[in-house]
Amino acid sequence: MTPDPTTSDDARRQLRADIVTRLQVLTTQSRHVAQAFSQQERLAHSDLDALLFVMHEEAAGSPATPGGIADALGLTSGAATGVIDRLTRAGHVERRRDERDRRIVRVHYSEHAQQIARGFFAPLGRLTDAVMSGYTDVELDVVVRFLGQMGGAMEQYAKGAGAGPAQATAQPTGPAPAQPERTLDG
Repeated sequence: MTPDPTTSDDARRQLRADIVTRLQVLTTQSRHVAQAFSQQERLAHSDLDALLFVMHEEAAGSPATPGGIADALGLTSGAATGVIDRLTRAGHVERRRDERDRRIVRVHYSEHAQQIARGFFAPLGRLTDAVMSGYTDVELDVVVRFLGQMGGAMEQYAKGAGAGPAQATAQPTGPAPAQPERTLDG
């Protein structure tokens, strides 16, 4: 997509700077919410990341595996097992054998965890619904595409962050696919 020809270079630079600032604020505030939930549920940072991964995978119709959790979080298999053990003891996830291939263990987001998440995040859901109600479907489609591409760029950078400055200039590859709406409460 090309820049709007009616926007001056200075105005475009300012708009881009405003977007980055707002993304930074959103990231910080999201981290505060995640920390509050983690503290309430006595979850370590990696535990919450794993729980979110399990939730997203299940919502996508492909329950997570211990290996998938390890890969997604950059953990060793032993560390992933430790995270899954803690989440299982806390009642947030359940290990179950795959229905088609009993050799595969799947990690499922428990009903207990869904109830806790609904209780904690329902007020936030109402607030975000109110914000989104002020936008048209076309505008929301643009936001989904933008956030998907920004998330992809962040993921790309994070994976190569230790590789040096060349990674910082890498461009995201193509538009991110549309994702179904997902919230912590399922």
